[in-house]
Amino acid sequence: MFVRTKPIANSSRKRVQICECYRVGDKVKQKVVRHVGISNNDSHLEELKKLALALKRQLEEEREGPFLFEMPVLPEESAKDSLPIEPLPPQEKHLVNIEALKEEKRIVDGFHDVFGTLFDQLGFHHILSGPYREILREVVLARIASPTSKMETQQVLAADFGRDIALDRIYRMMDALIEQKAAVQRKVFSATEQLCFGKIEVLLFDVTTLYFESTAEDELRAFGYSKDQKFHSTQVVLALATAPNGLPFGYQLFPGNTADVSTLLASLEAWKAILSIGRVRFVADRAMMSEKNLSLLEASGIEYVVAAKLKTLPSSLQEKILQSPKEATCSMIDQSLEETKRRLIVTFCPSRQAKDEGDRRRILQKIHKKIGKGKSAKKLVSNSGYQKYLSLKGESSIVLDAEKIARDAAWDGFHGIITNCSEETAEELLSQYRRLWVIEESFRIQKHNLSIRPIYHFKSERIEAHILICYMAFTLMRHLEFRVEVQKEKISMRAMREELWRVQSSYLHDCETPKKYRMPSKMGVVTKKLYQVMGIKRFQTVTEM
Repeated sequence: MFVRTKPIANSSRKRVQICECYRVGDKVKQKVVRHVGISNNDSHLEELKKLALALKRQLEEEREGPFLFEMPVLPEESAKDSLPIEPLPPQEKHLVNIEALKEEKRIVDGFHDVFGTLFDQLGFHHILSGPYREILREVVLARIASPTSKMETQQVLAADFGRDIALDRIYRMMDALIEQKAAVQRKVFSATEQLCFGKIEVLLFDVTTLYFESTAEDELRAFGYSKDQKFHSTQVVLALATAPNGLPFGYQLFPGNTADVSTLLASLEAWKAILSIGRVRFVADRAMMSEKNLSLLEASGIEYVVAAKLKTLPSSLQEKILQSPKEATCSMIDQSLEETKRRLIVTFCPSRQAKDEGDRRRILQKIHKKIGKGKSAKKLVSNSGYQKYLSLKGESSIVLDAEKIARDAAWDGFHGIITNCSEETAEELLSQYRRLWVIEESFRIQKHNLSIRPIYHFKSERIEAHILICYMAFTLMRHLEFRVEVQKEKISMRAMREELWRVQSSYLHDCETPKKYRMPSKMGVVTKKLYQVMGIKRFQTVTEM
């Protein structure tokens, strides 16, 4: 097999196809195995090629190698040298009494057709063996379709998907799955690497917290700073890394009281033990920035781009930044830091300045309201969002500090990054940093679309297995989003899920005869695109079972 790029007549656009050669007698011909997509521009063409190469590998693995094979002689090609072919007799038709038809059940097919195919293509069907293999598939697909507790998952599978699985078998599958955590991470890493031309160079990194409906603590569940504002519940810390296109690279789970700053290096060491990581560059927010972290990354030869804490820089640098010209358009400072190989890149942007001004105005309005209501000075001063604007007068009264407000306003519109990358331009590095919204979106997908929290398990092994199931579901969602956007157009995961719920089959029983029939539902425009992207054909005719 090979990937072919074919220009479209009278257009700058190109078709990307997966083709193969076959032999007919003494001639070698080509046929299109899969139409991948039509490029809109050079950048889109590269994305289509990446996807085509990944699909080509999958097809070759299914055939056990890219071999030139003999195609069967087609009737129209042999017609010249053979007797005329008798036409097939017309298919026998059955007269059915519609009034005697009764619907026995209605099954949702869409998720198993689309995500089930992708589940196999990513190699997830090799994670477990025996009956646990299918149970894992069902639980992961159910997490995408209707994320809920394992008990309700068992009910959803039975009622909507026609899969009757005992709850204790789901739990036993989870116990077996946790032993394969490294295998899952390797499968995900390999799938993402294939779509990055076999080389992942930039990683977006961030952490979040996942809470429990519990106050019980153990070696994993602990109290800590909650990003979900659930300070009265125990939690775990989830670290996640993705490629800039949103495809997952790896994850790591930490006890709930783990500080953000200590997760990056610990995650990297864990991934190095199971993944073939080459040269990578980490892009992270300021919570990951500490002198110890940066020094250790530099000692390991790892590049990084992290947000700079401008207000903690040496006073000479702060003065230079604040005295730099604030132009009507974005301006930039790119300077090497003394006695290090690091670069400080600072930008000023009028739109950011307006946002910073608006945020401070809203905080000051809240402070005025709270002071007017006689709120406790102790509570106000302890609020980190308020205290930078307040001063304590005497023992019990507080006042707004005009000098603090002015100092804060001087930094409106400024933002900076620190990096040890010397070759890339400041614009390229800033562009990479601005992709951090992708990983923030990834956490929203896991928390809202997949309902990864709250976590109802209490055993550490089951907690790990739950996170692993959600990670597999997240991987399927991200890979489908990527394929759809590259091959067709961007479709939200919410729209995909709603459309796949509508892809159903009614199973009918003829009360007058022992015959049974399957009647598929009509497919919408979005559904047809999803099936085309995955290379799936769905027959729309009623069939006898």
